[in-house]
Amino acid sequence: MEMVYKLEDGILVIDLPERIDATNAADAEAEIERIREQGDADAIRFDASGMNYISSAGLRVIIKVVKQGKNVTVINVSPEVYDVFKVSGFTNFIDVEKV
Repeated sequence: MEMVYKLEDGILVIDLPERIDATNAADAEAEIERIREQGDADAIRFDASGMNYISSAGLRVIIKVVKQGKNVTVINVSPEVYDVFKVSGFTNFIDVEKV
């Protein structure tokens, strides 16, 4: 799995794939770690504009990044994916912005 990313003013912006579930969560986690090793960023912004599904396995990928002490934001989240973040309680501790 290869994700598109860029570094903007100290913020690492990573485009999330269409879906993260049990079948690809390990690959997504490894790719995010590979990207993070490319350079030092003060914060991470996940762009979910192309995402239409995230499972609990996908949420675990996001929480691992949060636990590493980075300021994490998820932007351009569809209403359906936002509901998953909200029901799981993620919106209580990270900034999740709907489209």
